[in-house]
Amino acid sequence: MRLFASRKAITPLVATILLVAFSVGLGALVMSWGEDYIEQKAEFVQGTAEVKSGCDAAKISIMRIAGQEQACFGPEGIQLWMDNGPDMDVYNIHARIAGENGVEVKEEILTEPLLKSNAAKAAIPYNTAISPIMQVKLTPKIWTGKNVAICAQGAITLERIPPC
Repeated sequence: MRLFASRKAITPLVATILLVAFSVGLGALVMSWGEDYIEQKAEFVQGTAEVKSGCDAAKISIMRIAGQEQACFGPEGIQLWMDNGPDMDVYNIHARIAGENGVEVKEEILTEPLLKSNAAKAAIPYNTAISPIMQVKLTPKIWTGKNVAICAQGAITLERIPPC
């Protein structure tokens, strides 16, 4: 029992062990929070890169036959034949119709995705109160695996659309 006869050395030893245990626990907690934060930021950056590369690959155009763009307006709306490039499926198309008396926006004009190297006909109904039509801007949308992204840099603009 002589071992515990002197209690002067036990108190600093217990205090040191408690301080070391507290420091290790606090360090583990901070590192855990930091790891979650870094993972969230990495997912955001990776998602942004995926959207940018997907948008760079999304190339839509209006088909031309004998040099004539296949776009016109009639009673059923604006009729378009759209062509998609070979690199990326287009999930849908966002359309902005600017007329002399206002602007109308159509979020989705396709009935199904426009696959790579394919073409599709689309009819865009619009409010005739904004007529005459001055400009139509078509912006492709892509599916990134998690959500839909609008690719503004791949937009095309049509002006002077003839009647059908």
